[in-house]
Amino acid sequence: MHLQRTLFVLLSLATAAAALAAAYYWFRSSQPTPVETTEIDASISDNEALYILDARVSVDSLRSVLAESSRLNKKAAIWSGVAAIFGALAALVGLL
Repeated sequence: MHLQRTLFVLLSLATAAAALAAAYYWFRSSQPTPVETTEIDASISDNEALYILDARVSVDSLRSVLAESSRLNKKAAIWSGVAAIFGALAALVGLL
């Protein structure tokens, strides 16, 4: 009985730790922001090359932010899965 209670507490603590890790990564995934760029004063007809370059820089900046956010979301999802497994194991031990 004592071993069961100890195992339940350890699994519950592991569940809490994994859930906190998931929450941390989900919070971090909402933090990246694109680099601020100054808008050019020229229109596409004034300077086509500069206009296209500015658009590419904006798209690349956004792409890198989305990639970082996706990477952190992936970590958060993995930690949520780990928390679910520990929680399920704790529930099973609690039934014994």
